[in-house]
Amino acid sequence: MRFLNKENLAAGEDWYGNNAAVTCYNCGKVFLTSQILHRKGRACPQCGACKVMFTKQGVEVSEAGDAA
Repeated sequence: MRFLNKENLAAGEDWYGNNAAVTCYNCGKVFLTSQILHRKGRACPQCGACKVMFTKQGVEVSEAGDAA
């Protein structure tokens, strides 16, 4: 699990307002997650291995099966 750093986004990452775009570490697909539309987070729509969720700490990127 890791958190996006708004001041130091990696290639394939973007964060604007309540939306975040992340590249899946498993299949390489870029997908968008909305804090409003995906309240429980969103897994990669292609392979489901990567999950993005908005938390109080920020935007969390983890494996879809992670409990945290």
